[in-house]
Amino acid sequence: MRHLTVGVFHDDALAKELGKSGTVSDIAMYNRKTDEYIFTFMSPVNDKLTAKSEIISTIDAAILVFSQMSRELGETILMLDLLGVKRGIAISTAYATPEQIKPITQDTSIKSYRVSEKDPGKLLELLKDIAPPRDNASPPVITVDHSFSVKGVGEVVLGFVKKGTVKKYDKLNLLPAGKEVLVRSIQVQDEDHESAEAGTRVGLAIKGAGLEELGRGSVLTSSGEVKSLSNATLRFTRNRFYGEDISAGVFHATVGMQTNPVTISIPIDDSIVVESAKAIVYEPQDTALLLDLNAKKNRIVGKGTF
Repeated sequence: MRHLTVGVFHDDALAKELGKSGTVSDIAMYNRKTDEYIFTFMSPVNDKLTAKSEIISTIDAAILVFSQMSRELGETILMLDLLGVKRGIAISTAYATPEQIKPITQDTSIKSYRVSEKDPGKLLELLKDIAPPRDNASPPVITVDHSFSVKGVGEVVLGFVKKGTVKKYDKLNLLPAGKEVLVRSIQVQDEDHESAEAGTRVGLAIKGAGLEELGRGSVLTSSGEVKSLSNATLRFTRNRFYGEDISAGVFHATVGMQTNPVTISIPIDDSIVVESAKAIVYEPQDTALLLDLNAKKNRIVGKGTF
């Protein structure tokens, strides 16, 4: 069974047509299972910027609808480009024909997207051609997106296997809580499994941590490469469309499914120091999107690489 996680941007109705509604918070999840594929579609509710940044940090591919041109659409294009999301589909509309989309995306990662009309059946067929590489051999790394308690089961997390293979009865480190937890059971699409490979969205019953420690952005892993630190020096790339002066102060940083308020230093020699009251979980070469939620125009400051 092949798994694909897809972000759907700027058309809530399309996301609902592509899959069956699942978990909804500020991120709406939709699921579709066929004989060969399991698709997970994610869409930001009310186009919330932090939710959108977390989706873009997680997906394998994007469906970008060129609805009415707006700051929000421009920010989506910028974040997809900064995070290098090169697999996807651009949907032409009355506001943007294929000929008009090309110059908008020519200097971004979106230039490689297939251009299509809004047809859910055709879109699903195009998505089947997308086969991102998977790392099943490394130690498991699972990013949590939702968590809850189930009577008679205990704490359950929903999340994505970023790499490796998670197995029933695995003992994993929970970060940033710093606890060892036991995987009591694994479900995929409400079916019990003994294991789940990279790319899979899973439900894991967990023993050893409380619900307050299993929030969005938490990571379960046995890899020594995954770190949890409250400060880090990043290689910084500024968004050329961010119009504000960058001065030391409070911004927000998204890494994977976690978004934290951070204090940053003034960039020096393409480096920037990020400090957070809550520890940030990351691996070497992970990318942080830096956001200025109070900016008057473009709110994407740039990106930092660990």
